[in-house]
Amino acid sequence: MPELPEVQTIASDLKVVLPKQILTSVKILWGKSLNVSVIKLKKTLLGLPVKNVYRLGKSLIIDFGDQVLHIHLKMTGQLVWRSAKLTLAGGHPIIGVGEELPNKFTRVVFNFEAGQLFFNDVRKFGWIKLLPAKSLPAYKQGLGLEPFSPQFTLTNFKQALSRRLKTKIKAVLLDQSVVVGLGNIYVDEVLFASCVRPEKLVAKLSQENYQALYKEIKRILKLAIKHRGTSFSDYRDARGSKGNYLKYLKVYGRGGQPCLACGKNLEKQRIAGRGTHWCKNCQS
Repeated sequence: MPELPEVQTIASDLKVVLPKQILTSVKILWGKSLNVSVIKLKKTLLGLPVKNVYRLGKSLIIDFGDQVLHIHLKMTGQLVWRSAKLTLAGGHPIIGVGEELPNKFTRVVFNFEAGQLFFNDVRKFGWIKLLPAKSLPAYKQGLGLEPFSPQFTLTNFKQALSRRLKTKIKAVLLDQSVVVGLGNIYVDEVLFASCVRPEKLVAKLSQENYQALYKEIKRILKLAIKHRGTSFSDYRDARGSKGNYLKYLKVYGRGGQPCLACGKNLEKQRIAGRGTHWCKNCQS
């Protein structure tokens, strides 16, 4: 599932092509991908231009003004923009640049004046919601701190964590109601860079731990966005390319291999229900 850097990369790329594009028609191939009927969707959005595209947590917003499309790719979702001159594919690598569309995984097709946006999804976990723009503030209230917002201060970060004192720090950082956008990959990387073991209770964190975690969340996410995210076998950015932050990973996916800092073998175990990679020597 894409995390903040991957979703931000797709949003930034689609923002180049979608704004000002007018929606001319919609074809629904899997009704459960949407929260409304095709009749309502057409009545609400046809003839309207896209105002903006941006990331909200781990999801995408296509802004039509008073109404928005709220899209979450989940595990196997993909968005493909195709025009006469350009193909952009973001998400699960269901298609290559020259492959036929729609295909058996295509769930929704949005036709614009200058191209088409395909929502593909292998396992059908992804979703698209038509929502009034005025509903987004209430949705945002359920989300945690946005790492790149002015509200993400050390004081607010500590306060957010303090509500979960008896919980392991790994589980807290994965909780989207605490900090937005962090998933398993980047939580492991942040904890390693902060020298904090993933099973440490929040109540046991020192002032130095808080400062390190706060600093590393911002640093690692910024670096990952710069390098267009982390991609393994099942993820592409909106240019159809693998992200290249993979070579910067210090612990994730390296269980049993030597720690790049101390040389001792890294641990791999399940913590907070997720595969977790860390160094017993470097993290305390």
